[in-house]
Amino acid sequence: MAIANSLAFLLYLSCSVILIRNFVQRNQQGSASFPIGIMTVLALIFHGADIFLTMEGGWDLSLFSTLAIATWLMAFIALILGAKQKYAHPGIVIYPLVALSLILKTAVPSEPTTTLVNPALEWHILLSLAAYSLFTLAAIQAIILAVQEQQLRQRHLVGLMRKLPPLQSMETTLFQLISAGFILLTLGLTAGFFFIEDIFAQHLLHKTVLSLIAWCVFAVLLQGRLRHGWRGKTAIKWTLIGFVFLVFAYFGSKFVLEFLITHA
Repeated sequence: MAIANSLAFLLYLSCSVILIRNFVQRNQQGSASFPIGIMTVLALIFHGADIFLTMEGGWDLSLFSTLAIATWLMAFIALILGAKQKYAHPGIVIYPLVALSLILKTAVPSEPTTTLVNPALEWHILLSLAAYSLFTLAAIQAIILAVQEQQLRQRHLVGLMRKLPPLQSMETTLFQLISAGFILLTLGLTAGFFFIEDIFAQHLLHKTVLSLIAWCVFAVLLQGRLRHGWRGKTAIKWTLIGFVFLVFAYFGSKFVLEFLITHA
């Protein structure tokens, strides 16, 4: 498990260095995409092996174990998006974050936690984590979009912002991520309501409420986009608000329960 984790970390880190170098140097040669793709696939394989070995005795619901699944999904989505956006590859931002999560998984001691009892809940967890991954990518996209838009308004686009795709293209990608994440979040919440017998007994009320608030935020955003053409600062603001609710819904609450309360 430690070997798979280390190899995945080194591969993600190597991909990050190459992508950042190519982006800064405006290297758009097609040959660079081939080793990046192979290295990312290998990183995903080792990352997946690390997850599998961790979950071999049953689904571990601890913070960093579930975070490992979410970051694997983020890296996989970044690989797919990178095939279409070879120049401004999302792995420039995503792969370092994934590598950091692998370090935290091994470096930060975690208390033994409960494993998944009902196998049917796997669908709820996977759909929810996939939604969180997409919304994380959307939040990162929104932050970059905010900086890009601010510099364009000031007519002073400087530094690496000059090398990003056009604003309209960035905004289109943002709403594609939000739409896909919204569908998965809807399916995940629906599966949860079907499979979770008692949200009060299982201490899931706060997660459910915060997730539903996030769902409403993204629903309003997509409706505003469809009916009123929301974009720019409005879209960025609603995206980040919804993302914050999702972070507190799962990862924030698990951090409090596993680290703050346990060690208090």
